Amino acid sequence: MAPKGGSTESEVDEEDDEDEAIELRECDEDGGLYGQLASHSAPGAGELGERSQASHLQQLNVFQASLSITGMPHRPLGRAQSSPATASLKTIPTGELPIKHLFTTGLVYDTFMLKHQCMCGNTHIHPEHAGRIQSVWSRLQETGLLGRCERIRGRKATLDEIQTVHSEHHTLLYGTSPLNRQKLDSKKLLGPISQKMYALLPCGGIGVDSDTVWNEMHSSGAVRMAVGCVIELAFKVAAGELKNGFAVVRPPGHHAEESTAMGFCFFNSVAITAKLLQQKLSVGKILIVDWDIHHGNGSQQAFYNDPNVLYISLHRYDDGNFFPGSGAPEEVGAGPGEGFNVNIAWTGGVEPPMGDVEYLTAFRTVVMPIANEFSPDVVLVSAGFDAVEGHQSPLGGYSVTAKCFGHLTQQLMTLAGGRVVLALEGGHDLTAICDASESCVSALLGDELDPVPEAVLKQRPCPKAAASLERVIEIQSKHWSCVERLAPTVGQSLTEAQRRDKEEADTVTAMASLTVDNEQAVSLEPSRPIEEPMEEEPVL
Repeated sequence: MAPKGGSTESEVDEEDDEDEAIELRECDEDGGLYGQLASHSAPGAGELGERSQASHLQQLNVFQASLSITGMPHRPLGRAQSSPATASLKTIPTGELPIKHLFTTGLVYDTFMLKHQCMCGNTHIHPEHAGRIQSVWSRLQETGLLGRCERIRGRKATLDEIQTVHSEHHTLLYGTSPLNRQKLDSKKLLGPISQKMYALLPCGGIGVDSDTVWNEMHSSGAVRMAVGCVIELAFKVAAGELKNGFAVVRPPGHHAEESTAMGFCFFNSVAITAKLLQQKLSVGKILIVDWDIHHGNGSQQAFYNDPNVLYISLHRYDDGNFFPGSGAPEEVGAGPGEGFNVNIAWTGGVEPPMGDVEYLTAFRTVVMPIANEFSPDVVLVSAGFDAVEGHQSPLGGYSVTAKCFGHLTQQLMTLAGGRVVLALEGGHDLTAICDASESCVSALLGDELDPVPEAVLKQRPCPKAAASLERVIEIQSKHWSCVERLAPTVGQSLTEAQRRDKEEADTVTAMASLTVDNEQAVSLEPSRPIEEPMEEEPVL
């Protein structure tokens, strides 16, 4: 029953869907919206610019009304600074034939997500902008990769789906349009008094913090679309309709906690998807690999007590002095989930920066051994590409190549029968994220990748990386027996480690052969006849 004077959440969902249909008709199918948004602030924009200014004024009026309810906002630290479900699959409308899916790589993308833009209209001062996913999608088209994949239709996640991870008031604040939000029970909407919604930004727009911008008219639909796209893709992969997949989505989600939006993130798409896979498809064991350079504090929080979801994060930590400050190697999970949270927390700054050698070593010594021992049914990847060369501190600072992420994807494809789903998280240098996305999709399609350069194979990880990995292994060896044997090899090059593995394998083979030879020798030794005692003659 709806609260007195308010609407139910399902009714709000239906009304939001109607709003979405109207907005989708306004969207350019080829993604031209981003160019329109960028032109709003340009002189001579004409009628489009006038409409934008009118829309901007309308949004400011709505925002001022919101401030009168929520009071002055809090201002969490910015991500660009360093600092210590219900319905699962869409039903087929009457009269439509079911789509026969090909067993190939799935891709999902929707122009609706382009509408999440700061009200200031200046995309150059906001690193998380619509051009990110538009550029990636264009790259996949230009290279012919898109044509070899199956495109999945996106949809908005329902409010009930979002609440598998997020609190009710958080879901309603960020998941409903301003008009529908006014119809809800104000007590549900406000939540704790300490939780405030917006901040005025120097650029003239509004946001949760200095980085996490909010557009009153369009952001709620865009953030729900990002979640729904990941859900749709992952369900098709988990159900065996698709081999694997890549979700080209924004805004990212892995920083979003139960009741907190931060670091460009509002709803945790990957965490929500994992919860729904558990609840709706009864998926037993899920591995989440998070290789965004920033720790996924929201994902860690969502599964900290869950032994059926293994969360492994590789991130810049610097003793807690890199955003968001969480992700220490000692954070291993709690209660039944102890040991199922693995933080590969790089410490030591960017002199030298972590690169291919360090990430491949981490996969060889920690990620893949633990993942194999866990033996997941589905692998979800928070695929942030801000560790790729081209991202300067404080948004990055590392020098991993884009091609390296293709090789990491290949390794993950050996798990869970190949059921691997990548969802775009961070990464703001357009060339870097396009190169990395291209490499990962090529790997998902089974293409032969360029081999790892000989120089990388022969190089040892830097001492700071080796020390970071040794610390992780020391802590995790209490929970995963597989990593203890590899502890002596963290300082070795990949070539040295392979030689050691071969020598060990040869030794085992030789020992086994020797054992077989000994057994055969014993079995071939002629048996001596048993002498029967002679009968004694009777004495006369």
